[in-house]
Amino acid sequence: MVEEERGVLHGQVFFLHDIGVVAKKALHRAVVDYGGTVSPMPTKQVTHVIATQDEIKGNSFKLQSIVAKNPHVKIVTEQFLMDRVRNAKKVVKKAPAQPQAVQQPQVEPAALAAQQLTQPLTVAVPADTQVAPVPTVTLVLPTSGPNTGDFRVAVFGLNFVQGPGLTIRFGTVASTDNEFHGDTSIICTIPPCKLAPGLVAVQASNDGGKHFGFPVEFNFYDETGGHFTHTVEQKVAVLRGQLQNVRRAIVNIQQTELSLQTQLAQFPSLKPEEEEIEKEQEPEEREEHVVHHDEFEREIRVFISSTLGDMKEEHDKIIKYVIPRLRKLCMSRDVLLSFADLRWGVTGAKNEQPSMLLMCLREASKSNVFIGMLGERYGFSVTTEGDNSHNDLLSRSMENAAREFPWVKDYKDRSVTELEMRTVLSEEASEDKHAHFFTRDPYYTEDVKKEERHLFASEGPIAAQKLSALKAEIAKSGYPVKEYLRPAQIVDLTYNSIENYINDKYPKGSALSESEREELRHKLSARNLTKLYLPNENNFLELDKFVNDNAKEAPLVVVGEPGSGKSALVANWIALHKEHHPEDVVVSHYIGCSPASTNYASLLLRIMRLICTQLAIPELEANNSTISALFPGWLNNVAMSNENHRRMIICIDGMDKIDERDNAMELVWFPNTFHNNVSVVVTTAPVQRIVHALKKRNSHILELALLAEAERKSFVRMYLNQRAKKLSDAQEFKIASAAQTANPRFMQTLLDEIVVVSEQDAIDKRIGECLEAKNTSKLYELLLRRLERDYDPDRKGIVRLFMSFLRCARRGLNLETELIVLLEQNNITAEEWSPMFVVVEDLFESLGGILSFANNDFSDAVTSVFTWEKGVRNTLHEKLATFFSKIEGVTDRKLEELPYQFEQANEWGKLRDLLADPSVFDKLFCPTTKFDLFHWLHLVETNAQCDVVSLFYDKLDKSSFSADIIPADFCYKVGKCLDEMSKIKGAEKVYLKALRLYEATSMPLEAAKVKRDLAQIYHVTRRTDKAEVLLQNLVEVYEKEKGPDDVDVATTLNALGMLYIDSRKTLNAHAALERALQICESQLGAENTITADVAYSLGCLYDFERDLLAANLEKAEEFLKRALKIKEQLYGYYHPDVAWVLNKLGCVYIEQDQFNDAEDCFTMALEIREISLGPKHVSVAQTLENFITLFALQEQYSKAEELGRRALDIVSETFGETSFQVSSILLRVGALMFVMGKKDVGEADLKRAVEIRTKLHGPDHPDTKEAILTLAELIAPPKPAEKPQPVKTTWSKPAPPPPPPMAAGGIPPPPPPPSAKYGGVQVLPPPPGGPGGVPPPPPPPPPPPPPP
Repeated sequence: MVEEERGVLHGQVFFLHDIGVVAKKALHRAVVDYGGTVSPMPTKQVTHVIATQDEIKGNSFKLQSIVAKNPHVKIVTEQFLMDRVRNAKKVVKKAPAQPQAVQQPQVEPAALAAQQLTQPLTVAVPADTQVAPVPTVTLVLPTSGPNTGDFRVAVFGLNFVQGPGLTIRFGTVASTDNEFHGDTSIICTIPPCKLAPGLVAVQASNDGGKHFGFPVEFNFYDETGGHFTHTVEQKVAVLRGQLQNVRRAIVNIQQTELSLQTQLAQFPSLKPEEEEIEKEQEPEEREEHVVHHDEFEREIRVFISSTLGDMKEEHDKIIKYVIPRLRKLCMSRDVLLSFADLRWGVTGAKNEQPSMLLMCLREASKSNVFIGMLGERYGFSVTTEGDNSHNDLLSRSMENAAREFPWVKDYKDRSVTELEMRTVLSEEASEDKHAHFFTRDPYYTEDVKKEERHLFASEGPIAAQKLSALKAEIAKSGYPVKEYLRPAQIVDLTYNSIENYINDKYPKGSALSESEREELRHKLSARNLTKLYLPNENNFLELDKFVNDNAKEAPLVVVGEPGSGKSALVANWIALHKEHHPEDVVVSHYIGCSPASTNYASLLLRIMRLICTQLAIPELEANNSTISALFPGWLNNVAMSNENHRRMIICIDGMDKIDERDNAMELVWFPNTFHNNVSVVVTTAPVQRIVHALKKRNSHILELALLAEAERKSFVRMYLNQRAKKLSDAQEFKIASAAQTANPRFMQTLLDEIVVVSEQDAIDKRIGECLEAKNTSKLYELLLRRLERDYDPDRKGIVRLFMSFLRCARRGLNLETELIVLLEQNNITAEEWSPMFVVVEDLFESLGGILSFANNDFSDAVTSVFTWEKGVRNTLHEKLATFFSKIEGVTDRKLEELPYQFEQANEWGKLRDLLADPSVFDKLFCPTTKFDLFHWLHLVETNAQCDVVSLFYDKLDKSSFSADIIPADFCYKVGKCLDEMSKIKGAEKVYLKALRLYEATSMPLEAAKVKRDLAQIYHVTRRTDKAEVLLQNLVEVYEKEKGPDDVDVATTLNALGMLYIDSRKTLNAHAALERALQICESQLGAENTITADVAYSLGCLYDFERDLLAANLEKAEEFLKRALKIKEQLYGYYHPDVAWVLNKLGCVYIEQDQFNDAEDCFTMALEIREISLGPKHVSVAQTLENFITLFALQEQYSKAEELGRRALDIVSETFGETSFQVSSILLRVGALMFVMGKKDVGEADLKRAVEIRTKLHGPDHPDTKEAILTLAELIAPPKPAEKPQPVKTTWSKPAPPPPPPMAAGGIPPPPPPPSAKYGGVQVLPPPPGGPGGVPPPPPPPPPPPPPP
């Protein structure tokens, strides 16, 4: 021992509370130097807590908690300690004496094994020696085994290192056959041995047993059924060993910290912030990850007890028909229903049989509704008659169960069934338990097949006598007893019994309020996720580190494939965190657990309400329309100002399930940053839009891995144990070793399929069938076929139609008002389908009241089993179309489904007539559905031989409009629609008609709106003079009617400025655009979408002027980035307006030789447009053309050709094979072919371009001459007398071109091509309609000169 003098602080124990690293080091040294002790935790032995002055004044929650646990502790400041040690003498330590052996007391073998825990975790080693990390064991499954060994277990923990030094020790016995499955899991074998029964320590070592880490306990029970008498002593020994190990670990950590700080002090040049690597956190006691569930007040737990073989039919009918009906009833009363049915459980697994009876009794005791059924068999019991091979098993089961249920000792010769029933009949039974017994008519056995009657007859005279006595006791118990004749009668008997109990306890009208029901559903989601969880310490550690990071501003995003365990991870971590940190404000929201949970506004309002409740502060006055704007500021204020600065943790599970309406998937409603006192954890499937949006906000990403093999075996055992079931070792190994079971969803689905198997002998067969499925979708196919066998034996179509209607619906179906009606129209009643639905309810989700499949795997399985044939799908779509056609009026739900159903059923005439309806068109032509409208109109043109322009123009003269539609407004909307579909001539024709209607009714401002769109068409179609005059007049009109600083003035000036750029009137452009920006910033603010449109136009202007001043390119980039930022904030990252700005920004990057940045912009723009507009939209072609320039400049000609051909296909389909747009792309691709040496192909492309332009404009038109000159220069041979020149292409250095022709479209035309540095980046304009009328990118470049 180290002998030391007593100092002034002798006998005093100090805890340093929230002290910085540097100060803590000095205080720790002072306490030790003057004889005191520093405790790592605020235990009851602590005499003084040292805290900062601010903490003491604020009376923080943590200090209150410390005083509550230790009322005699003193809270002091650092100055108190300094005053105590001032002028005092330091303790002088003497050299340590030689260690002496300590005589150990005699203890039992298991306790002796636990003494090994007192060994230190680390030893001193030379600096250049690499030491393997000391592993920690956190969990062993199973937690017990026979003391004879010879079985396998799974060991979980941290820092396992594969190699010959890896050792797992169970007491004094080292494991064999160690299978390394990662640094957190091992499967090993406990070899055959003979150990004393009791608790032992399980430890791991990476260096062959030199250093063992933190242990857990394992219970060896007596295989022969004998007792062990030292359970308490052995438990105490293990706990003492663990405590000693913790203390030594703390000492080692403190010594290491001091050593590191001493070494750092040798480098005085280090800055203080570099020295404080991470703020030290106070160590916490962590318990095993077991979530303790509070029993729900509104819960019905049903236990079914009977003998097995002779009651199989009754069991099956109760599970298939009674339980589903009861669940439906409970759902209507906001009551949770669960049931336990131990139809199989005793297996051939020798080591696990003794626990089976205990599991039965536990489940029976927890139930509040007990159903007992008796026939003529008594059940398994210790007996001397008949088959008594199970006597040894049952005896050991009795011994095991008697430890928890002592009354079992008095009934050792009784059957398992009787013992289950005695949980109701015994004096210890709960008084509020509802029990009902049913006895079957003895004469029923005469109807059983002769060869099977022995399974229904009594086991013998003794068993018959015991059964008779049991029935007599039940009859006297006061519980209701009813006799039934046949198994079919048990359905109504049991249902009526439990229904009466539910009606008495939860009568009609006792349902919860909407807010209470919402909270109940979230609590149920959390409970279901925490019922069974195999903890991953590394994931828990990542969550802990994130919450303790005081510099974070972005959320932590847990990303994983569907079924990977994201929700379970967060739910279990929350439960554990609440236990350890009750002072924190913790709010969790499970998207998809209820219809309201998927709406982003409801989500924010609920989070706000729960935070206010926990902090006891008033709620913010907000509603669905205002909460997204108010929530970020409110949350930031609460985080800074809440009493005691309580930490706030918000967990949002299932962000990928958010209702996508109102652009919610873009997360524009989700705060960009959070106060560092707020920790936000989000889970999501790898949905690109959501993950990208969160990554752009610098979110921390935690990706979940699949289950390792050791984890799978443990999961099997834990999951089935929860359902009171057991498998043999061989069955467990077969499941765990299959590669498919690495996916938790596959694993759970497989186990659910096994649980419903009623016979033990059929389990192996079912396991084999399930493992033949190579993925979860194939496994779901087996489930669907089983559902057909179980719930539709007559092949009426109950399962098929239920699933198929949902699969063929576009968004899903409302269960009450749509799906039920459709099924009834096909002669399927709710009584027929509801039992099946309740069984698989977890495979569905309800978003906004619309029922749909919860995952794509199940949807794919339904397609494969029921709707794979085209004819079948068409019939279903026709039925759905007929159903939605009968809905009166023009509702959102009708328009969400009906056009889609017509499309899928190929009913093009009906789709045409529907879209031509003015009320339908008026409803569909809005920002959220207009792209669907464009898609359907294009299909009508292609398949119904219908010209869209004629379709609507005829309607304008012949239609009688409803009262809520103004003809002029409808006419304008049609023109706008045609404009955005790039049908320029038709749009101009309709605009002129709308203009006449507005002028005829004296509506000058509406007429001005039409004129502005007409000016854009004139601009695009190269009638620039006419467009300029019209726009200038419009500015005067708006100034006169609405004032010089009105937004419409700014919007018109923006269009006029773009026209000036195209006309090379840059001074005029500056004047118009700068005035427009000034108006927008003063009237709308700097973050408005129209402000972003003007910023975009200024970016185009400075890009056009890049040759005048080098800094102009930087200004162009600055304005475009500003526009991009505003668009992303307002619309999210996947909106077409964002792609529009990205296209232009990429062109600027090309001019700056920033090819990688340009490629990033074009790639993102292409992705956005393909997702939001479709892969064949004309805007996609624009981005593809930008790629042509980019790849050609980098001499990646093959990529340029591939994308050019794709753009050509899109433009040909959109504008026609002989359109001007097609000729423009042909010129570019043809020139590219010459560069690549494909002269024949290039010549054909160029000749086709000449032919198209000649046919459109004649041979003397400038556009035609441009094409002819390009062809002539490229095919002409070089002159021998001249020095060869490099081929000039559209991406090399042409001479400055004249004003280029306009591209077609309904948006103001773009600026001219880029400078001579690279030539032009030619693109086509997208359809108009973005907010503010965003201008298009540059037009086609000039023709290249001929090759040398």
